[in-house]
Amino acid sequence: MSVCFSAFPGRPEGVALARRFVGGALRIAPEADVSAEMVERAELITSELCANAVLHTLSGGPDGTFRVRVQVDARGARTEVRTLPPRRPCDLPRVLEPDPGSERGRGMFLVDRLAARWGTLAPAEDGVYFVLRWLSPPAPPPRPAPLPRRSAVERRGR
Repeated sequence: MSVCFSAFPGRPEGVALARRFVGGALRIAPEADVSAEMVERAELITSELCANAVLHTLSGGPDGTFRVRVQVDARGARTEVRTLPPRRPCDLPRVLEPDPGSERGRGMFLVDRLAARWGTLAPAEDGVYFVLRWLSPPAPPPRPAPLPRRSAVERRGR
């Protein structure tokens, strides 16, 4: 299992840096051969969650920061976006049906559709996480069938 983590400024350029960080972490993980599609999916979800951190939490304030942690294994990845405490109860992420006439409000809808799982971190921690799963590692090759046992007559050469 590989774990990578870093802190980013709570500004729009921090969102872009975090997106590249997550993509790089997935590309270099020795345990997994992550497809380009899954890297793009992780980058998009990361952008949405980090943008929300900057817009809706104290991480977007003056001198604010947010942290990203990526954990990768052969079956998938878990990415966390940790924000500055305290969490504001009204700012818990939620999925809204997108309004076709609005340019906003689609972020968590996309996260919900693209991630295998997502949610908020434990109450003592501030932030969110998402999980991506790729195909299970290939199954080991089948074992050869055992050779049939020879009878006592066959062993004596008769």
